[in-house]
Amino acid sequence: MPNINLINGYKIKYLFKENDNIVEKLCEKCSDYYILHDGILPSKEEIDEIFITLPPNKNYEDKFILGIYKFDKLIGIVDIIKDFPTIGEWMLGLMLIEPGERGNGLGKMVHEALVGWAKDLGAKSFRIGVIQDNYKGINFWSALGYTRIKEVNMDFTAKTHVVNVMRLQVCN
Repeated sequence: MPNINLINGYKIKYLFKENDNIVEKLCEKCSDYYILHDGILPSKEEIDEIFITLPPNKNYEDKFILGIYKFDKLIGIVDIIKDFPTIGEWMLGLMLIEPGERGNGLGKMVHEALVGWAKDLGAKSFRIGVIQDNYKGINFWSALGYTRIKEVNMDFTAKTHVVNVMRLQVCN
């Protein structure tokens, strides 16, 4: 998936470690997410982690860091792991859209494009973890058809959260 063209000049394409400067600027614009989630603003090291962190027993061929662009400007990022935690299930580790681009249907449009792409590569379901305090996030993912399958307690940078693990079946 080198490029997915969406409507109105939006597109999804691969991001690479060399893009970390524009990712850092995006993360700064999304400070509301980081304060809610981690309790502090993102550090350069945390932003670098987007590109290098892998779950157990996964490799970089299974990890996709995708940029959401409006024309040539990065306005969002998606971190997705193929076949995790099980074959056929894809884990959305992060979907972040800058505040000025939220609430206009872009997240839903990006998600639909990602589901179509992932289904072509064997995805049967998507999974995401949403902290319980992220009411807008829970409502967003629920509206897309995700259902809560369990809750887990997780420690983040400066906070501990109850995380709702949610799943969407994309194939039967």
